Amino acid sequence: MSQSVIVILLGLMLFISSLFGGPSDTTVPQGQPPNQLETYTVTGQIRKSPATLYESPSTDSKRIATAQPSTSVSILAESGDWYKVQLPDGTTGWVLKIMVSTSGSIGSLGFLTKEVYGYFVQNTNVPSQPSLAANYKKMTGIAPWAFSIDGEGNVHNQMNPEILAETLAFAGNRKLKTLAVITNYDRTTESFSGKMAHELLTSAANRKRAVESIYKTAVEWGLSGINMDFEHVYPSDREHYSQFLRELSERLRPAGILVTAAIPAKTYDNPSSSWSGAFDYQAIGQAVDRVILMAYDQHYAGGSPGPIASADWVERVLKFAVSQIPKDKVILGIPGYGYSWQAPGSAHSVTYQRAVELAAKGSGVRWNSDHKSPYATYDGREMWFENAASISYKLELVNRYDIKGIALWRLGQEDPQMWQLIADKF
Repeated sequence: MSQSVIVILLGLMLFISSLFGGPSDTTVPQGQPPNQLETYTVTGQIRKSPATLYESPSTDSKRIATAQPSTSVSILAESGDWYKVQLPDGTTGWVLKIMVSTSGSIGSLGFLTKEVYGYFVQNTNVPSQPSLAANYKKMTGIAPWAFSIDGEGNVHNQMNPEILAETLAFAGNRKLKTLAVITNYDRTTESFSGKMAHELLTSAANRKRAVESIYKTAVEWGLSGINMDFEHVYPSDREHYSQFLRELSERLRPAGILVTAAIPAKTYDNPSSSWSGAFDYQAIGQAVDRVILMAYDQHYAGGSPGPIASADWVERVLKFAVSQIPKDKVILGIPGYGYSWQAPGSAHSVTYQRAVELAAKGSGVRWNSDHKSPYATYDGREMWFENAASISYKLELVNRYDIKGIALWRLGQEDPQMWQLIADKF
């Protein structure tokens, strides 16, 4: 075999390993010469959005050209998050890897190796239905924001029953699991109520009534399961909440109804924390069938600007979670949204599409290679959000830690390109 053929084969092996082995633990600092692998050429294609070519592997470098969707490119080299590509007209430049498809046949076999859930919300401004209709083939289930439960254990509708029925029928006809979300959300205050949860959890009679109400609801609606999403629970109610989940599972599991729980993300256990102290990962992991880690709002609207879910933080969350919960029960919650801050403590949420529009008014979409997250500045504001590129790293973590799957919060807010990545990676 000739030396040139060997070099080409070695290059192909390096490229393919980069697709499946996840990102490097190190990041090339800006201004440092890239580690170019010029020994191979691989054909790729620009995905469904225009891609900017840069002079060097940094969004701070000069913009050379814009490649249109579906343009075939030759991949000449790679460095961190970037490919060096050549366009059909001979133009060469650096483009973010996530903008280039190199595995068109992967994920086309019609099945997924991981569970993929999408949270479904009734919202006329940012509806979930179009995303569900477009992407259900890349999902295994949905979680409609359907019900709440009061302090006495009574279940209340959070979604229009007709819309809920239509949504469940759509999912059921396509063999998707249906996990109805049940919260401690108080519609009078439009917020999660720790007080209401306390009234429910600390009373054995109220818990029993709640268990029966939830069981009846699940049976009547023909649900695959439920997703308990209690937030702002008092730390003092930690054991009461774990016990409530045990009682739910004892009642629902024999009937074949899945019991799942969405819980706040944390990197260590602090039982006195007002946000996450009430959630005993180990006890909850023993009690339920799936645990959805709400690994987002690392930086939130009421705090300082920063990534919504940086890759390094998400990995720390996962490391702690799998040390407490069986990995085959762990579902990684991923965000599809972002926040735009006027100042610390003053922000509003943005969808992916809105974030791109706002970024165009200022700096354009930038990329933070440390956090693996897009951001932008405009009109004196700082904005961080999620796109397919940032979500790609989270999908790699799912595979690396061999957990059960993902749950998107929420359908309708996300970068549409993430769905092909899910098909490719899962």
